[in-house]
Amino acid sequence: MRGTKKKCARWPVAAIALALWAAPGCAADTVGDRQPISIEQALAAGAQANIDLSSARNASRTAQAALRSADTAPNPTLSFNIVSFRPNRIGQLPADRISDDIVRLDFPIERGGKRRARVGAAQAGLIAATADVANTGREVQEQISTAFYGLMAAERRLALFSAIAESYRTSQVLGDRRLKAGAISGGDFARQKVETLRAQSAVAQAQNDLRDAQLSLAVLIGRERDAAVLETVGDWPSAADVRAIDPDMLADRRPDVQAAFARVEQARRQLDGAHALRHPDVTAGLQLENDPNGVGSSIGVGLSFPIPIRNRYRGEVAAASTGVNQAEALAAKARAVAVAEIVIARRAVDTTSQRRIEFDTQQLPAARKAAQTAEFSYAQGALALLDLLDARRTLQSVELAAIDARNDEALAIARLRAAEFTGEQ
Repeated sequence: MRGTKKKCARWPVAAIALALWAAPGCAADTVGDRQPISIEQALAAGAQANIDLSSARNASRTAQAALRSADTAPNPTLSFNIVSFRPNRIGQLPADRISDDIVRLDFPIERGGKRRARVGAAQAGLIAATADVANTGREVQEQISTAFYGLMAAERRLALFSAIAESYRTSQVLGDRRLKAGAISGGDFARQKVETLRAQSAVAQAQNDLRDAQLSLAVLIGRERDAAVLETVGDWPSAADVRAIDPDMLADRRPDVQAAFARVEQARRQLDGAHALRHPDVTAGLQLENDPNGVGSSIGVGLSFPIPIRNRYRGEVAAASTGVNQAEALAAKARAVAVAEIVIARRAVDTTSQRRIEFDTQQLPAARKAAQTAEFSYAQGALALLDLLDARRTLQSVELAAIDARNDEALAIARLRAAEFTGEQ
């Protein structure tokens, strides 16, 4: 009986360690309907199917169309007029002699650099829209990485809880036999049953968390129909891959900052266009007049232009000037935020990496050793069941905290890579 007790008592620690070792990708080899996906595959799928990225690309195409529209001169105007109409001569003269006919062609001529300013603003808008696409890709990569490693953590928690529940179930079966044999008390058996029920409840909650994590990732990569069968492969990212480049240099090259700078240029060109409104456009006209009752056909030319004595476009210039100031303020803010994000993200990576290393090298080994000692002592009859259960809960708490530490480090690395993203990697 004591030999059986030893074998059963040591099972929980070994089961937990085996579950954590197998968690990254072993399930894909044993469950046929699973669809394993790596972080690289998730990022590639998101780049093709993410809705936010598609919207940003459409905005860039709209900006391209706006540039083509801006770089176009106004259309001429063709007009047909009938003058000197003689209704009292209807029926007395041929139809082509009861009126004079005029055909006129007017050509608008832009002055003051309006077209140049308009094209410059559109070009800057296109640069900003292109940078927005890259910036949206940067944000989407961070979202996908966060969801991916969140799913990986959920898988490992489920594996841990499942191993714990299985070990408690096995212990309860053996405990039932020992209760019938009088080797343990009814109180100890009831405590084991409570722990088994708690473990089963934890498994159910972990399964719900896993389904939520699967759906979160699936939505980002356009695979909602496959959400229930997605599972991660690969390992946690390493902080050793993080670059060490001056934050100010990286911030200037980030796409969101580049887009903000482009919008400053766009606002300046719009201000040029507002100033250009003070130069009135000229309309040059050419007309052909047919006078069948007089001199016959004649040709005429003319110029027309507005007289800017009421509207000097002060409102348009003031609004455009304010737009420049606002764009410059937003650009300065974008750069400051980018620098701060890089500095904060680097600090977070250092902090989470140190915490993860502490779990790997100190807390996990100590907790496992303490649990093994408790299992052995209980098997020898030198430890009460309550103390054994307390040791198991402590180990479970440390194992879960270690998973959280890994996940926190992975999320910090994802945020840092997004903060340092320049589109040049």
